[in-house]
Amino acid sequence: MTFREYTLTISDALTEIVNRVIGFIPSLVGAIVILIVGWIVASLLEWAVENILRAVGLQTLFEKAKIEEIVKKTESKKDTSGLIGAVVKWVLMLVALIAAADVLGMTQVSSFLDSVLAYTPSVVAASAILIIGAIFAHFMASVVRSSVTVAKLAFAELASSLVKYAILVFSFLAALSQLGIASGLIQTLFTGLVAMLAIAGGLAFGLGGQGTAKELVEKIRKEAEIK
Repeated sequence: MTFREYTLTISDALTEIVNRVIGFIPSLVGAIVILIVGWIVASLLEWAVENILRAVGLQTLFEKAKIEEIVKKTESKKDTSGLIGAVVKWVLMLVALIAAADVLGMTQVSSFLDSVLAYTPSVVAASAILIIGAIFAHFMASVVRSSVTVAKLAFAELASSLVKYAILVFSFLAALSQLGIASGLIQTLFTGLVAMLAIAGGLAFGLGGQGTAKELVEKIRKEAEIK
C-alpha cells in the first residue's frame, strides 16, 4: 500500500466516524430532551399525587391502619403518600427511558425496560391489595372488638387479633398470587388455611360451645311457644 492509498484509507475512516457522530448527535439530543421533559412531568405528577392523597385524608387513614408504622420501620425518608407519589414518578421515568432508548436505537435496552414496565401493573396491584387489606383488617378488627365488648364477652382482644391477622394473611397471599409467585403453592396454602380455620372453628364450637348452643336453641323454642 502506497502512502497515498494509506492516507486515503485513514481519511475515509475518519470521514465515516465524523458522519456517524454527526448523525448520532440529533438522536442523542432527542433522548436527552425526552429524559429532561419526562423527569419534569414525573416530578410534577409525584407532587400532585402526594398532595391529593393528603388532601382527601388517605394519609390519616394510612396512619390509623398502622401502615405508616411499617413504612417508618423501613427507615424511608418518605411517608406512605410520598412513597406512592414516588412510585408514580418512577413509572413515568421508566416510560421516558424506554422512549429515549428507542430514539438511540438501543433495542435490547428498550425491550428489557418494556418487560419491566409490563410487570409494573402487577406490582402496583399487589401493593394496592396489601394496603387495602391492611386498612380493611384494621377496620374489621375495630368492629369485632366493639361488638364483642358490647356483648360483654371476655375475648374481645383475641377475636379482634384473629380477624385482623386472618385478613392480613389472605391479603398477603392474594398479593403473591397477583405477582405470579408460586401460584400453585399459594393456592394450596390458601385452601389449607381455610380448612384449618373451618376445622378449628368446628372443634371450638363442638367442644366448648355445646352449652351455649343448647341455651340458644332453648331460648328460641320458648319464645316460639310464647308467641
